[in-house]
Amino acid sequence: MFPESIPHYSIGPFFGLAANVTMALLCLVIFALRRQYRPLKNLFLFYLFLTFFFLGWVIYGLQKSQESILIGYKISQAGLTMLPASWVWFMLALLNEKPNRLSWTVIGISIFLAALALFGKGPWFFGLPLEIHPSDIEVLRPQSKLLRPLINFFCLAVCLFYFIFTIRKLQHLKHQKPVYLLPFGIGLLLWFLGGLHDGLLSFGVVTVTENKILWFASLWLSIFLAIAIALHYRSLEKAVREELERLSKAKTKALDHLSHELMTPLSVIQGNIRILKRKTQAQTPPLIKEEFFDSLENNLDRLFGIQQETDKIIRSYQELEKEPGRRELESRHSAFPESLNLYSFTERILESVREQAGHRDIQFHIDGEKGLTLHIDPNILEDALIGLLKNAIENTPDEGVIRIVLEQKAQWIQLKFIDFGIGITKENQRRLFDGLFHTLETELYSSRKPYDFGAGGKGLDLLRMKVYSKRFGFDISVASKRCLYLPTDRDLCPGRISECLHCRVREDCFNSGGSTFCLTFPVTRG
Repeated sequence: MFPESIPHYSIGPFFGLAANVTMALLCLVIFALRRQYRPLKNLFLFYLFLTFFFLGWVIYGLQKSQESILIGYKISQAGLTMLPASWVWFMLALLNEKPNRLSWTVIGISIFLAALALFGKGPWFFGLPLEIHPSDIEVLRPQSKLLRPLINFFCLAVCLFYFIFTIRKLQHLKHQKPVYLLPFGIGLLLWFLGGLHDGLLSFGVVTVTENKILWFASLWLSIFLAIAIALHYRSLEKAVREELERLSKAKTKALDHLSHELMTPLSVIQGNIRILKRKTQAQTPPLIKEEFFDSLENNLDRLFGIQQETDKIIRSYQELEKEPGRRELESRHSAFPESLNLYSFTERILESVREQAGHRDIQFHIDGEKGLTLHIDPNILEDALIGLLKNAIENTPDEGVIRIVLEQKAQWIQLKFIDFGIGITKENQRRLFDGLFHTLETELYSSRKPYDFGAGGKGLDLLRMKVYSKRFGFDISVASKRCLYLPTDRDLCPGRISECLHCRVREDCFNSGGSTFCLTFPVTRG
């Protein structure tokens, strides 16, 4: 299968070289994309040192000349002595620990021995003349009275130590055992057995086979370290997800408590204002003008409104956090589905919204199939349509256009709300359905009348639709392109196309940005 010019000593290491170069490059590319994940860097170093080990072994195995044998052997042994340092770095990265005195000692010895392997001369290190290998009379190797046995002993000792350390770590941790250490320990055990076999073979002691097997054990160690990385990354994702869920529940609980705590003092303040108003106005002339009380009551009403919206958002979050089975059970009792003609139903909702937004200069177009039927609670569908229309109107400048498109695609019915407004930045799109969120910068945000341009809100409508989609089995999605002339949230639109300095005609505004919100319903068969 292989040419006779390639000796058996180079065949196995050649495959090891190819595999580890590939893995090193793969780790390097992934690490460039995930710089914060430190174990990847240490895994790359392991593959790099193992690559040098295999490279030297391939050069040595060719047995071309005394100089090539010596150089190949030196490179191989230098790569070998750096492996214990890579295990230390790898273990520390997995456990997120800093190097201690023992770690620095192992790292220092690795570097020192690697330097001796590369630059040491003479029979005590690696030198000429060559000697016959004890296991194969056709293979020559450099003389080494001290360094070769020292390297073998050091690597085997460190490997055995970290294998025992890993097992003890797994035994002593009772809760949330780091299972990613298990493949690391298995890989070290295989490498120790392979290294012990080859070490004995170097002294002429044949145990299992007369062939070197450390290259094969090293390949398995590479595989198990990759498995350890995968398990470790998965455990981190799980831990982050659990922490986010815990923080989300804590946030909801805190807001819930705050919402209830606000009710009592607001009610007390409202009652005292009314009493004070009656008493002062009963006197002639009144001690305080009525406009003063009107201002107090208006601002108090705003506080009540904020409290009520916050309470609704909290209830919506609590709905999302319910178990799916419980949510489905409750939805069956809380919804009253009917067969609705989607086109006529949408037309009726649009007319109602158009009346409420009568002060806005916006054109509405509804297109699509007129025979589409949905089996859904009309109150749920009405809330969703009004919420998305309101959102589109408040993000579309006067003289703009909003399109509603109804269509069926395979087993799905889609209802799209397309506006040609200012659009939403990519960052805001990720948080759009979270509630208690508005797209303007906080210092630029101010409450306006519903359906006014830029009126915004607390994000309650979109959060409510997200809850509805989870409970009643449909999907809500958004695709948006931010206006070319308003790249950030701090860039404000004048609110009328003809007043925009960037638009000579209306079409300039239509082509600059906009958003599409899509409701997708499964087709129900009668």
